[in-house]
Amino acid sequence: MNDASAAPPQTARRVRPRDAASLILLRGEGRDLEVLVGRRSLKARFMPGVYVFPGGAIDLADRAGWSVESGAEMFPPRLASAARAAIRETWEEVGVLIARPAQGAVAAGRPKTPIETVYREHGLLAAIDRLFYVGRAITPARSFRRFNTRFFLGDAEAVVGEPTASPELEDAGWHRVDAALVDGFRDVTRFMLERAIALRDGRAAGPPPLFYTVGAARRIGICREAKR
Repeated sequence: MNDASAAPPQTARRVRPRDAASLILLRGEGRDLEVLVGRRSLKARFMPGVYVFPGGAIDLADRAGWSVESGAEMFPPRLASAARAAIRETWEEVGVLIARPAQGAVAAGRPKTPIETVYREHGLLAAIDRLFYVGRAITPARSFRRFNTRFFLGDAEAVVGEPTASPELEDAGWHRVDAALVDGFRDVTRFMLERAIALRDGRAAGPPPLFYTVGAARRIGICREAKR
């Protein structure tokens, strides 16, 4: 999952954060600006009932290049893996692809992953170069589940398909960015959404941020992973 806040732990055991990735998809402008989010199930142990961006843990298969991708070389290897995970998790959780037409043959051989099969069946490439790196967030040490999450921004123009709900994300779809929605977000979700909107509008200043916690205090640092 992709937020940096969680319930207090039941024990004093320190949990190592798991690498994860999340995708912030935007469409529209001004008062019509929308973001693709869904609500976590009330039965979920981690952030039940909270609206989040699609995302999840980085799998081993995300660390190798896909036969149906374009533009992975624009990111350092660690962020390229995170970008694949963000795209894959978005497809798994809400059913949309980040894509462009393949316009020719893709690599021969059997697809290594289910998402590669989907791209091939639709004659598409995973458009990694249509994503922009937003920043990174680490779940507080007091949490019983922790993630080291890289957030990416994408535009609706790169989205293929209509979002649908899944067991992981209920009420998944395009939601208007207004006070009612944003007030229900966790702090890191609000922070990354604001940064993503600023990036999209050309207003973002400085390098990608690192959102983390020291004690009970939120801190904003610099994410060095964006450098090659």
